[in-house]
Amino acid sequence: MKRFLMWSALGLAGSGAAHAQSSVTMFGVMDLGIQYTKGAGNGSVKALSNGGLSTSRIGFRGTEDLGGGLRAGFWLEGSLNPDTGTGRPSNSNNQTSGAGTAGPITFDRMSFVSISSDTLGELRLGHDFIPTHYNSIYFDPFNANGVARAGNLTFAGAGTGPLPTAITGSNTVSYWLPPKLGGLYGMAMVGTGENDSTAANRDDGNFAGARLGFASGAFDIAAAVTRSHFNSTATIGNYTHANIGGSWDAGFAKFFALYNMVRVKIVAGTVRKNTAEIGVHIPAFEVGRIRISYAYLDDRSDDSVRNADGTPRNRDDARQFGIGYVHNLSKRTALYGTYARLMNGGQARYVVSGGLAPAAGQRSTGWEFGVRHLF
Repeated sequence: MKRFLMWSALGLAGSGAAHAQSSVTMFGVMDLGIQYTKGAGNGSVKALSNGGLSTSRIGFRGTEDLGGGLRAGFWLEGSLNPDTGTGRPSNSNNQTSGAGTAGPITFDRMSFVSISSDTLGELRLGHDFIPTHYNSIYFDPFNANGVARAGNLTFAGAGTGPLPTAITGSNTVSYWLPPKLGGLYGMAMVGTGENDSTAANRDDGNFAGARLGFASGAFDIAAAVTRSHFNSTATIGNYTHANIGGSWDAGFAKFFALYNMVRVKIVAGTVRKNTAEIGVHIPAFEVGRIRISYAYLDDRSDDSVRNADGTPRNRDDARQFGIGYVHNLSKRTALYGTYARLMNGGQARYVVSGGLAPAAGQRSTGWEFGVRHLF
């Protein structure tokens, strides 16, 4: 249950001044399940999984009414590994050198202070999700979580894993449009790697992005783009991620579509990956929903970008099918089950979330059953 800590206006001793009311909310998610994954040619793993339906997390957020329609606020939110009692790592500078290690709890999801107004919008400073990731959350039927998430393909940079600015960004300043714009919404963000101006990699980790969308009734659509700078190496380089997604709630079902474009300019050439996903939520048994998705990754990299065996990377396509069911026991507690099958082509080794990477060109599969509780 959400806990609200309220402080009343306080009068300072010897002064008639009074402070406006503030509020602080503690919130969180605990999500654990039993998971089995198999990477063809490389074995299988039985595990206690985390975040199959929603990312396990703990957070604190607060606001203060400053008067005149202005509010100050803050948000601290960190991912949890409840199966081991640890936290997930964050990244301090949007570069591989800033990657942390799992263990202590960090506010790796959101950590910012803000000034906002219903008429002027919101200004945030700190750590936040990048613009393109919001589309990954809202327009993936699996909400970017679990073995069937679209991110198994869409988060991939030059290889099969995400680059430092694929999901969140540190040292950011962002502006968010005000509400009540007739369904129009959007935001823009810049971030910095905070490198020495005399260093060869002085611009690494710098990025900029924006998201613009429109929602009306059962319909929602948004497009986003983020561009990050990295000096080119064999595994990283200037990185552009753009996507467009939408959803439509037809009553008998809610439909989703998401299209992603990734470009990474490494030393060998430009990595190009286009991924399309379609999916649906179908209401079932009054308190549940069936979730289905299909995604296809089309690798269009330069012929000069090669695999270890010398074959061109643009043959490394992949397909993924996911199906699951969520059964709500209450507004805060749900049971769920998900199955995913990811088929690799060429020398691709994409893998379902939490699984072992398969042998080149082989499939990755996984299932999980779990419980999620909100508080």
